[in-house]
Amino acid sequence: MARIGVDVGGTFTDLILETDGAASDGDDAGRIFVHKVPSTPEDQSRGVIQGVLEICVEAGIAPGDIEQIVHGTTIATNTVIEYSGAEVGMLTTRGFRDILHMARHKRPHNFSVQFDVPWQSRPLVKRRNRIPITERILPPEGSVETALNEDEVRAAAELLNARDVDAIIVCFLFAFLNDSHERRAKEIVKEVIPDAYVSCSSEVVDVIREYERFSTAAMNAFIGPRTSFYLNNLATALKENGVDAQIRVMQSNGGVTTLAGAAERPVTILMSGPAGGVIGGQWAGDMSGVRNLITVDIGGTSADISVVPDGEVRIMNPRDTQVGGYPVWRR
Repeated sequence: MARIGVDVGGTFTDLILETDGAASDGDDAGRIFVHKVPSTPEDQSRGVIQGVLEICVEAGIAPGDIEQIVHGTTIATNTVIEYSGAEVGMLTTRGFRDILHMARHKRPHNFSVQFDVPWQSRPLVKRRNRIPITERILPPEGSVETALNEDEVRAAAELLNARDVDAIIVCFLFAFLNDSHERRAKEIVKEVIPDAYVSCSSEVVDVIREYERFSTAAMNAFIGPRTSFYLNNLATALKENGVDAQIRVMQSNGGVTTLAGAAERPVTILMSGPAGGVIGGQWAGDMSGVRNLITVDIGGTSADISVVPDGEVRIMNPRDTQVGGYPVWRR
């Protein structure tokens, strides 16, 4: 049997295969094989499949002998950096459609009149596609003050469908206390547009503070269709080529998730590729007896730099996390 690690970058797709006696002649037991192929930006799964099949030949094993594939990908990261994501529609509580524009009313550089504010100059959801809905949940228990106007939700879904949006988010005030309105609105949207990529803010990141929750939900939808398309293509292509392995995707926090989990909440894999580099750097430092490290991961699209102080990977406060200048809350 064998395990494969795959890291897809903007220029190259890198693979490493570890055998544990799966080779037919038994000579390659416990050996490591590395391989590199050009990435295929139009459909990254093609490069992955090519690399997997070629490294299997090099290792002398059959594709069916692979038991696990762990995958790091920059598809979500590059989508943000290149601003090439989906056209997103938004349903939100009436009176709060401009939360994504106003943010916290705080400029990153207070005294710079020329500083670019990404969430205003390149919004994840255009204002015309942010549609107010009559409803209201109140703190602190999540009681319903104003019932959800389902007719408005249906009309908004029909309007966004006519505008050919690729994804829709439902972001209501205080949904982290009571998500019943968001869940019902999502059901209605799916009735009107069955194939839409729809997510609720309470599903993506169920936390207090509406701006961070709305922004994270918007990012999830912005990268969602492209990411899920890639992951679904990858799963199908692997099976068609005889690979029936367990597939796990590296998350931004250094853990892993399933293909289905990554497709549903792609915001969790925004730093998938860079996170793998940090974990690998920490491991190399431990092996070498080096406690303080700077890791540099240079790819075809971006360069990622991290610090490992005293042999430990530090986790930022989730409220301070940004990707491409957009606040993204991590869990």
